[in-house]
Amino acid sequence: MPVPRLFEVPPDPREAWIHLVATILSSGSDATSAALLSDLVGEDLPDAASAHVSEFRPLKDTGVVADTTLRATDGSWTVGLYASLSFDVDHTEAITRLNSALAPTADRCIVVAITPDRRTPDSITALSDGGMGIRHRSWQRVRDWIEERPERGKAEGTDLMVLREADYYLKGRVADLYRLEEAAMPAVGPELRPTLAAAYFELSALAPSPRIETTEEETAILFPRTGDPTMVIALRDGAMHVRLHGGEAAPGFVTEGGIATLVAKSDMDYLAARSWIKGQARGLLPPRR
Repeated sequence: MPVPRLFEVPPDPREAWIHLVATILSSGSDATSAALLSDLVGEDLPDAASAHVSEFRPLKDTGVVADTTLRATDGSWTVGLYASLSFDVDHTEAITRLNSALAPTADRCIVVAITPDRRTPDSITALSDGGMGIRHRSWQRVRDWIEERPERGKAEGTDLMVLREADYYLKGRVADLYRLEEAAMPAVGPELRPTLAAAYFELSALAPSPRIETTEEETAILFPRTGDPTMVIALRDGAMHVRLHGGEAAPGFVTEGGIATLVAKSDMDYLAARSWIKGQARGLLPPRR
């Protein structure tokens, strides 16, 4: 028996968030899925309720994997969802590649970019002005739609269950995302912001809402937030400095004065040590009862 898609949660935070949106689009009633798609696209598409939904779908021979695609049963339109948890970055390359890969699939193709930015980023505006069918929605707007839909749409049964679970998952995380906006994201360059968001939400999944403190020297994410933090992700000089008090050096780490430190200047620097960092963070917490 297949595992219900509600429980197929990807380990990457960005993928988990877009999986939540895809779950509502595919598991909700016709009215709910069509209403969400309409809000994302900004118009009512014909036969939207019967659209086929695919997640993390490789688009033939293009090397592009779409976060989520929705395709009309008659093949007249395709919608591709693109997700980011990073503020103020240039999405031109990723969206252009997705749009080009979707183009052969239907007469009409629309890309919806979901990012934290409250206003449409300049890179997306430029693509829209250039003739691409690009829409932009913020995670704040998606959260508000999910929160308000049960009352406005008079949801019940499966719809109500899915929306309540989605609201429970997303509400606190979106609040945390906007805490990163002013305090943390500007402290690193655009190329490191996706990695910073992933690192923060992976720690938050272990113990909610790591503390963020800013001094003259650096902005620091402190984990866990209660007591004396023993893991710190310090943002300074455009890099992420991952410090583990009392930790042993892993590949890429340097130990000095009882503190193991990794200086991540690129996403690959962090990703190479990601599993070790998560394991160490988990070990800092008291055993689960």
